[in-house]
Amino acid sequence: MRAVRNGGFTLLEMLIVLTVVLLLTGLAVPALGGVVREQNKIHMLAVLRTDLYSAQQYALAHRMKVAVFFTERGAEYKVIEAASGRQVAARSLPSPWRFQLVTLRNPLVFTGNGNIERGGTVWVQGVKQSYKLTFLLGKGRFYVQKM
Repeated sequence: MRAVRNGGFTLLEMLIVLTVVLLLTGLAVPALGGVVREQNKIHMLAVLRTDLYSAQQYALAHRMKVAVFFTERGAEYKVIEAASGRQVAARSLPSPWRFQLVTLRNPLVFTGNGNIERGGTVWVQGVKQSYKLTFLLGKGRFYVQKM
């Protein structure tokens, strides 16, 4: 008597396909770690930029000085109304990122017209990468440069 095959897959064929899929997945997962770290860094820099622009806009909208305090060799910054001392925002950088004040003295102050009182440079340092935030005198402009 002959066995009739209905066109399905055998258990052995399915196990071979699943093994190949698992091997390919196992090779791809470690490569995704670098992508995740890169996206976290991009997000962290975008949030920092947004917070600095928000501090400037807060100073303009309320016509008062707003100070941004960077924790030297730390990973925190706070936005505070200069007159009342009320904290507007606070945020921490993800590990292993840290601030290093180079030529900027704490605090970075946005005046009521949106300008910066004193310019300077702050480094945002990670393990393998660093970024330089340069605050220019004048219309409260700043830029981020990869080092």
